[in-house]
Amino acid sequence: MWYVVQVQTGRELETAEKCRNQIIKPGEDVFVVLAERMRQIGREWELRQSVIFKSYIFVETADIDSFRLRLSKIEAMTKVLSTGEEVTPIRPEEEEFLKRLGGKEHIARYSQGYMVGDKLVVTEGALQGCGGRCKWIDRHRRIAVIEIELMGRVVDVKLGLGVVKKIKETNQEAAKCSGRPERPAGRGGHTVMPSGDWSREQKML
Repeated sequence: MWYVVQVQTGRELETAEKCRNQIIKPGEDVFVVLAERMRQIGREWELRQSVIFKSYIFVETADIDSFRLRLSKIEAMTKVLSTGEEVTPIRPEEEEFLKRLGGKEHIARYSQGYMVGDKLVVTEGALQGCGGRCKWIDRHRRIAVIEIELMGRVVDVKLGLGVVKKIKETNQEAAKCSGRPERPAGRGGHTVMPSGDWSREQKML
């Protein structure tokens, strides 16, 4: 089961590494969920990794009580999140979605796609299969914001997305994007999501 640990902002990777090196037992893991995003450095764009959930790391363990005792030995600010007074793992559906999003390396890979009218078709990357979770897109900054449930509440997170082109919506493409059963949903398992308002600003976790 996966649990969430609150740590000092900016020290997520450092704290996770300390836990892996000093206190975890066989079968356990401590990790940070990362996202690949394009950053503009001068006139060039470079692929970088950033922390998706600021101030949080994740623990996979079958014995959270034992892990909490060992966690107290780490010289860093840490707190296992709880629901009320009880320490609880994240929900099974939340864990499953994060596994699909980040894979075995817990890295949400940079996505690419194209626009058909006001619909987004994702051809590769972590945003495939996210469906209606996409809230808005910023083509110029090459990011998309999706909604993710964590510990029972909805948070907005930024993921890398490159929109390579925009094509005019035809009747045939509109049928594909709408998901009507009498028409094929598109080739190659492409995922169609609403683009939302590109200029809308959202509060981030």
